[in-house]
Amino acid sequence: MSKILIVYATKHGHTAKVATRIADRLRSIGAAVDAFDIAEHPRPDISGYDGVIVGASIHGGHHQREITEWVRHDADRLSLMPSALFSVSLTAADETAEARAATRGYIDELIDDTGWRPVVATSFAGALQYLEYDFMTRLLMRLLMAHGHHDTDTSADHEYTDWAAVDRFADECRAMVSLPVTLG
Repeated sequence: MSKILIVYATKHGHTAKVATRIADRLRSIGAAVDAFDIAEHPRPDISGYDGVIVGASIHGGHHQREITEWVRHDADRLSLMPSALFSVSLTAADETAEARAATRGYIDELIDDTGWRPVVATSFAGALQYLEYDFMTRLLMRLLMAHGHHDTDTSADHEYTDWAAVDRFADECRAMVSLPVTLG
């Protein structure tokens, strides 16, 4: 049985929801999975795992600092084993070339900044979590969403995640730990 570690950073809880979905999917197809929020486990040890999945959301145009620092610290070890990255952002909800370039840019920035070379890297659309935001964040997000012609109803959350794509990513990660790693 493959043993997979999921390490994620979440600000309002949606990335945790995605990580949980991935963990549940991996367990359902026969993997043993440990999942840790980096805020609660700041230095998870990757020893003893057959693969590692890292997840983080985008805030202010960047992944969370805690994930970036942890990945930078363990980049060499992560690059020597099957590893994957998922990035969560509202930008990924837009079906434009500009949005696709921006979401790819977030991933490229993390890879360039840390030196890590994940086998698999993808982006998922996140959620507008108006009910989780403080007053100022809710106001700012509403103004930004109105400008982009998106949901502005602050009395409810709005989820854009393609859960079938999350399941496919989990399947790809499961297959990834079954393949030999090629260094280079």
